[in-house]
Amino acid sequence: MRAGWDMICHMSRILILFAICAAVLSAQDDAAYTAWMKGVPPQVAAIRAAIMANDNAKVAAEANKLADTFQQVADFWAKRQKDDAVKMAQATRDAAKEVAGATGADAQNAGVMKIQGTCGACHRVYREGTAGAYKIKS
Repeated sequence: MRAGWDMICHMSRILILFAICAAVLSAQDDAAYTAWMKGVPPQVAAIRAAIMANDNAKVAAEANKLADTFQQVADFWAKRQKDDAVKMAQATRDAAKEVAGATGADAQNAGVMKIQGTCGACHRVYREGTAGAYKIKS
């Protein structure tokens, strides 16, 4: 009888440890996600500034950084099995790649508009709170 109880206690401790580890990893993922989202406005501003300066190399470099960010965002939502968020992040990533490959200001600006359109759609579904205190809804 004692051995059975010891086994139950041991298994309970393992489950508690697993839950704590999962919570810590989730918090780390959420912190990374928040950092990515806070980095988007400066990245978009850098793209716009490069467009205004007719610096196609800088546009491409900044847009590729943004595409990398949204690949990470897509991976984040894939782990949470939110297919619609994955698709929105992939659309944003693809729009950033379009901007990176474009050489004219009109095409580059059109790509930036696509980027911003997909951001708003995702925010309506997966963001809550007020400016400066947004939280992820999942």
